[in-house]
Amino acid sequence: MKGTDLIESITVNGKRAKGKADLIKHLEGDRLTYKQAVNATCYECMGYCIDGLFDCEIPGCPLYPFMPYNLNRIKRSRRNRVEDMP
Repeated sequence: MKGTDLIESITVNGKRAKGKADLIKHLEGDRLTYKQAVNATCYECMGYCIDGLFDCEIPGCPLYPFMPYNLNRIKRSRRNRVEDMP
């Protein structure tokens, strides 16, 4: 599927969820932040969330700890990042 056709298909058929706008932004050639890239990848991997918004339950995926619907996802604040530094 060509980029414009994919964008149109996602816009029309994809469920409104975290990552949808980020994936479209990426397909249009815009730059993403790390978090946007993770959300876009999870959105795409989950079939554009057409089946619903739920945990993918794929712990072997390197992005799983950051997956938006993983109830045990890694939540880091600025304070945690500063404390983690040596």
